[in-house]
Amino acid sequence: MILKELDPFLGGSQDEIAHRIAQDRMAYHLRRYFGKSEEVDVLNYLRVNSGTVVTQIDHLLLHPFGLLVIERESLPERVQIKDDGQWIRWRGDEAVEIRSPITRAYLRALSLKAFLDKYVKQKGFFDSIELDVLVAVPDTDRIVWPSMGFLPEVCKTDQVHERVNQRILQCRRAATAAGVLTSAERRRLGDFLRSLHRPLIRSAPR
Repeated sequence: MILKELDPFLGGSQDEIAHRIAQDRMAYHLRRYFGKSEEVDVLNYLRVNSGTVVTQIDHLLLHPFGLLVIERESLPERVQIKDDGQWIRWRGDEAVEIRSPITRAYLRALSLKAFLDKYVKQKGFFDSIELDVLVAVPDTDRIVWPSMGFLPEVCKTDQVHERVNQRILQCRRAATAAGVLTSAERRRLGDFLRSLHRPLIRSAPR
């Protein structure tokens, strides 16, 4: 079920427009495959803050075994992922080190967990659930993979639903119970996060 759609878009620069198009494509994909799902709930673009710490999530999925953060990466140029996890963006013959979107996604996921830990009554509850990430890219052909091969955290946008379903199946096979987040609990969690969402405020174009 879709618990939160994208915020209204009021226009902006070319980069902001391109960013929104990518957001829309991902949101469409999630709506197509999980819009009527009974075990996956989706919040598209979430921005919450605790004091001076702002946590921003591109797309957040809630499922019976935990949370999954989806980070989008545009990959305008060819990218190489080295064996140590470093990402290199190639601009012609020039190599430019960039921050790993996998690391960025995990940091955002951990920040969200820390945020939720402050509000949940049952302390340590979120330590017992799965916390996963996916990096969605438009085209994996632009990636030079490390010697170990493809990374499970990275996939094409149109493969996200397959990776999500695979992860839930893995959790179900390993679980000793039906799951830690019931449908009602996921709805309450989604409603709570949506109530604390603080969108970026941009002036409407004149």
